[in-house]
Amino acid sequence: MPTKPAGRSKKNPGRTAKAGARKSPVRTSASRTTRQKPARPLTRREVEELRRFLEAERVRLNEELEAIEERLPEVEQVGLDAGGSYDEDLVDVASDTFEREKVLAIENSVHQLLHQVEEALVRVEGGTYGICQVCEQPIHPDRLHALPYARLCIRCKEREERAAPR
Repeated sequence: MPTKPAGRSKKNPGRTAKAGARKSPVRTSASRTTRQKPARPLTRREVEELRRFLEAERVRLNEELEAIEERLPEVEQVGLDAGGSYDEDLVDVASDTFEREKVLAIENSVHQLLHQVEEALVRVEGGTYGICQVCEQPIHPDRLHALPYARLCIRCKEREERAAPR
């Protein structure tokens, strides 16, 4: 492919385009998260900050579960009413069933997240918070700030996901 001769560029006529100049930087493998420099252990201050966040998250998730459980009997009752009569429109029955399944799926998801948060709090109390449960190396602080209940470093999490059947 011939290169464009040096001269005025179309986008900015006042500037000259350099031959072989790239428009955007090229990503190298060094910019990937798995190629980061080794993680440092968390400071006490960082652990305390993340512990407070985890405790607040536990409270929020418990409140969310209470709200779901308050609404669940209402959703289940609609499903029972719809299933008891042949006069009900099938679309209504299907819609009610879908709504029940959706609420149950959300409840299950919140339970799982709450479990992960509680496990992270146990690790904080045990002094193992921020340490990968597979390779026993420190988890990068940026990862913990993004996902405070992370139990694996990025490298081990990637290995786990590649090994998981799809």
